[in-house]
Amino acid sequence: MRRRPSKKAHVPRRNRARHAVVMVLGDVGRSPRMQYHALSLARMSPSQRVTLLGYAGENCVPDVARQSNIELLTFTPHLQRLPRKLFLLLAPVKVLLQLLQLLWLLLVSAGSIDLVLLQNPPTIPTFVVVWLCCRLKGAKFVIDWHNLGYSLLALSLSNGHPLVKIAKWIERVFGRKADANLCVTRVMQTWLRDTWQIEATVLHDKPPLFFKPTPLDTQHELFSRVGDQLEHCNDLVTWGENSVNLEETLLTRKTRGLNGKKGKSIIQPRENRPAMIISSTSWTADEDFGILLTALELLDKRTSSLSVSEFPNLLVVVTGKGPQKEMYLEKIRQLAFKRIRIATMWLEASDYPLVLGSADLGVCLHTSSSGLDLPMKVLDMFGCGLPVCAIGFKCLDELVKHDKNGLVFDSSKQLSTQLYDLLRGYPTDTSQLNRLRASLKTVEHWPENWNRVAAPVFKKQLRLR
Repeated sequence: MRRRPSKKAHVPRRNRARHAVVMVLGDVGRSPRMQYHALSLARMSPSQRVTLLGYAGENCVPDVARQSNIELLTFTPHLQRLPRKLFLLLAPVKVLLQLLQLLWLLLVSAGSIDLVLLQNPPTIPTFVVVWLCCRLKGAKFVIDWHNLGYSLLALSLSNGHPLVKIAKWIERVFGRKADANLCVTRVMQTWLRDTWQIEATVLHDKPPLFFKPTPLDTQHELFSRVGDQLEHCNDLVTWGENSVNLEETLLTRKTRGLNGKKGKSIIQPRENRPAMIISSTSWTADEDFGILLTALELLDKRTSSLSVSEFPNLLVVVTGKGPQKEMYLEKIRQLAFKRIRIATMWLEASDYPLVLGSADLGVCLHTSSSGLDLPMKVLDMFGCGLPVCAIGFKCLDELVKHDKNGLVFDSSKQLSTQLYDLLRGYPTDTSQLNRLRASLKTVEHWPENWNRVAAPVFKKQLRLR
């Protein structure tokens, strides 16, 4: 167990500052919405304490480390990845170990607690444990519904499996016991109310303020740093001769004063700059990466005989971790694209928004196991002024407005056509991209949305004025 220490003085509940625990049974660093919740709760009052609780793993966004009244409490789970053949045998053992870990963390390690905000999914064993601990400590229990836990479990088992039925029962019964609920879409709000009689407040995902278009000088510095991850893509462009006056990346070029003398440096986009597409994926069953690969195969065949002035070379950046990553990396290695290069990049949390803000187009492959949640990655792209091609599913229209801020597709062939139409003539002609970008200039960001929608919920539960 790892924690960033904080000084705690034991004082009566009525006299002490409020303490909220933001909890996710997963890698805290890969749970951006819960990090943003923690930041917003911490900023409600400098005297309010917030503990961000979850698995150790990726680094959190830099703002979390800088916020003095946020304590990071992380732990390493037992039996994190179960062999598929032993899943039914070991799953109960894993749940029991998680239950004991969580009881210790909430009842002992976290100290006095006034409120626990819990991410769902996962549901088991968190719903039961958090509800019990909140009742024992006199704390409020708030659920943030990102999806339905039982629907994700059904992806690996089946809807009729006994474990799925048990998970569904726990989710329904203990979901009703929460003191307040938040959810990510209006469709989910309606489903929770009509199906399980759970009232929830809709808090749509919004990008934080650090998701914004990346200036050209920052792009140059960024791709100079991460260029080693793109070396296999260098044949997308023609490189200049080595010179003390010239510094190039895949996307930018920096010229210095004559003969290397000090003078004003000029940073420009490359004349033969490839168009950059980015897709952030979880490499799971509900994000079929094969759709994008097939679309790129179709696009490469269609454009193989075109000049760079007619259609640009493509740099496709893919970020994320997940169980199917190695399988798809092997498929990528077998492809022989002429005009396209795919780079799977590992990025620091602080670099991810900079890469998004440098791209020309985003692709979202997220579909929902429940049909009730929305992909947060699209909001991040919108915050960076980045139009998106997204695969269609129920409730996506709450986020992506077809032909206004992005395009919706339902097949590889349709995605291939959209990529061709949007990028044809790039970088000289970007009229289609600019048309979609125009609607993204007034995107609402996380702080104002949270203060308007979620703050009243938490003030009521914490009895704050």
